[in-house]
Amino acid sequence: MKLARPPEFQDVAGLVDVASAGRAFPRPPGVALSYGVAGFRARAPLLESTLLRMGMLAARRSAVMGYAVGLMVTASHNAEPDNGVKLVDVDGGMLHQSWEAYAAALANADDGDLTSALAKLPGGSGAPGGAAERPSVLIAWDTRPSSERLAALAMRGAQLAGAQALTLGLLTTPQLHHIVRMSNGAAGCAAVGSRWGLPEWASEAGYYEMLAGAYAELVGVGERGAPAAVASPLDVDCACGIGAPAVERLAAALTAKLGAGAPALRVVNAPGSGELNTGCGAEHVQKAREPPRGLESVQAMVAGRAASLDGDADRIVFHYFTHAGGWALLDGDKIAALVAGFLREQLRSALRGHTAPAASAPPRATPSTAARPPRARSEEDEEEADGSELRAAVVQTAYANGASSAYLLGLGVEIAAAKTGVKFLHTQALHYDLAVYFEANGHGTALFSQRLLETLCAVRDAAGAETAAESARVLLACHRLVNQAVGDALSDLLIVDAILRRRNWSFAQWDALYEDLPSRQTKLTVADRTAISCTADETRVLHPAPLQAALDELVRTVEAGRCFVR
Repeated sequence: MKLARPPEFQDVAGLVDVASAGRAFPRPPGVALSYGVAGFRARAPLLESTLLRMGMLAARRSAVMGYAVGLMVTASHNAEPDNGVKLVDVDGGMLHQSWEAYAAALANADDGDLTSALAKLPGGSGAPGGAAERPSVLIAWDTRPSSERLAALAMRGAQLAGAQALTLGLLTTPQLHHIVRMSNGAAGCAAVGSRWGLPEWASEAGYYEMLAGAYAELVGVGERGAPAAVASPLDVDCACGIGAPAVERLAAALTAKLGAGAPALRVVNAPGSGELNTGCGAEHVQKAREPPRGLESVQAMVAGRAASLDGDADRIVFHYFTHAGGWALLDGDKIAALVAGFLREQLRSALRGHTAPAASAPPRATPSTAARPPRARSEEDEEEADGSELRAAVVQTAYANGASSAYLLGLGVEIAAAKTGVKFLHTQALHYDLAVYFEANGHGTALFSQRLLETLCAVRDAAGAETAAESARVLLACHRLVNQAVGDALSDLLIVDAILRRRNWSFAQWDALYEDLPSRQTKLTVADRTAISCTADETRVLHPAPLQAALDELVRTVEAGRCFVR
């Protein structure tokens, strides 16, 4: 596949081997990079050596796994002067945690030792372990001014490490995850599973086609056979980033599929209208608890309801002005409550008379259940399960509002806990056949296991039991609509809108599911943050023990009180 290269890709062609590349693009002096939740981030000028080296690491990961790996140049919700890199593993998810230490070691290797550092990675010699004849790295980037330059370095690094590097251009982060997943699924990658989709979906155009088709199927009918609500417009704050052109293309795909039945998506805060993530976007709206630039009033919010994406479109929150004129936020907790409640109803209907989820119904929500922290699923739980029952849950972190937990428990939904960070939520969700996870910041998705998909297909195709078959079809459409690799603002936008249309609900009716309990977060500067150790889900302090005892004493006087330190 021969692609025309923009000028930013020309000046790295002179790098002829790993050793000379290491000398030409040395590590910034005095800077030690650490691998964060999803990769590396820093001021863009500090990352040239890092992107070159991560291209090499992606090539090596592809060689070991035998399928394509992705590399996304973005700093997500960070300010425009920052940049970063997110690595996409062969299943379309984030880089496996076992390779994070390798990434950090390579990023911080001495410039003169880059060749030997690369050789120390797994797969330092030998043939690829899967179907690929040659390692392959798919590279995309966001709209930051520095992104193309850094993508060029990543491309050359991958090539110097023996991979073919395909540059896909401007994409949202979830779109790259999607393309990697679909491409490898078509190539037979076992990590993706057998019910991954269709080969024609392994592109940006295929992404829009898949989402538009699944959304159209969901809004074709409402609850209990009643007509779904007519499409309502939505103002979409795109944080001055890559989400803007993606929303416009998604809107075109929806219109092609549904005509007048497609929702009108009006882009607000497109690239060129302001600085990326500044005064707008999901991070600003959720943290500042205020509407974004361009949607500050009832008059400015033309559609009467709005959504805000972050800079690379993997987070989304919703908001609106109430009839009383106040502004209200619908964050990740509210998204999880809406999606989990809907999926639970459909699952119960589809599996009536078939295998049911394992979780028994807990007591109705009370202030005490709001204060009860969720529990992480353990290896003992896995051993106790006999494998015959499907398991479903919502995965939350300690930051989840207690009212959302109480609401879900009242529905009979099992709640599992995970350490803060989307990669930990995703890993915990994989223990279940159906799992919904969202951080309060709006990053999340719903995962369907291979076993559940096989069960749903059997229910859909069985004779009789039309109600169960219809619910199975709805769930299979949800599986296509919701990104199975990573949180995705565009697919989450559509699943929320589809559920609201099927239920004929407004934002206000959705918001009324529960009322958030008051909460506060505080940061304190300490001499040594490692002096405090916590349980795996960060809900309890292990050391120093007197600290947890003091926290327990403080919250004992507050109804539904809960607190944690991390």
